[in-house]
Amino acid sequence: MTARRSTTGTPPRVLVLADTDSRWKWGFLTAMQLFPAATHSGLLLDSGRLPSERQLADTGVSVQPEVAGTVPDFIELDELDEVDALVLALPGGAVQAVLHGLARRWSKASRRPLVISGYVGVVYEKHAEGLLLRSGSDVILANSRSDADEFRRLLAGAGADASVVLETVLPFLGKPDSAHGHDGPFTLTFAAQPGVPGSRTDRELVLRRLIRHARLHPEREVLLKVRGKVGERTTHVEHYPYQPLAGRLGVERPDNLSIVHGNMGEVLARTDLLVTVSSTAAVEAMHRGIPTAILTDFGIKERLGNH
Repeated sequence: MTARRSTTGTPPRVLVLADTDSRWKWGFLTAMQLFPAATHSGLLLDSGRLPSERQLADTGVSVQPEVAGTVPDFIELDELDEVDALVLALPGGAVQAVLHGLARRWSKASRRPLVISGYVGVVYEKHAEGLLLRSGSDVILANSRSDADEFRRLLAGAGADASVVLETVLPFLGKPDSAHGHDGPFTLTFAAQPGVPGSRTDRELVLRRLIRHARLHPEREVLLKVRGKVGERTTHVEHYPYQPLAGRLGVERPDNLSIVHGNMGEVLARTDLLVTVSSTAAVEAMHRGIPTAILTDFGIKERLGNH
């Protein structure tokens, strides 16, 4: 069975399937990067809690995705027979479920869409598990040369086709900016992550350090950039959101310390120093020429992603 190629002279149709705001952003921008002349559309899996309208707006993607329902609902869509490529912007387990469903649907088909999967950001743990769950895709995207080399090695070792790995670049990086600058006071931004660090104690320590820094440098703006508002679904589970933790610390927050959310690119445009444990925002910041610090206060560990 071969993947379909558009032979009618009309632009190819590319469909993106995602489940969170960050995966929707990555999936849609990846589709535009790979198929710039195509017609792009998108669907969201309803896995219990959908991203809010605010979260989707903050991705910067102008196209609004429709809701596909569950994986079985998606597999039954007539639209799948009309597209030329399908980008699966999903976690590994969901990719595997979709691949199994599509294999059954198209078991006797002579033509079908090209199926692409990949990773939203930095791959820092469960390399073999995540990769093998995506094995079966026509193309598996790797965001760096080191990832591409490791993916090919792992697939070859498992007896799978290593040629499906395609090295690409995170689509939201844009052009490098070595002359970064902005109007306003020096701004330090801490890019928070929902699950790193994971414990309440460690996350309270982050807050106390930010408060202390803001007090030591009243001439600076200090931003705690969180992934979303409390109650909004994020790609990774957040057991201890910073917003309520800050309210329960019993410490007055300095006026120059703010908790912000929204589009990361817009926050970076006003940032002079980015600090994070292992957020992909570090890659964005370095790409823009912004000095970046990787926090090692909690150790250097694979589960933290800062190794």
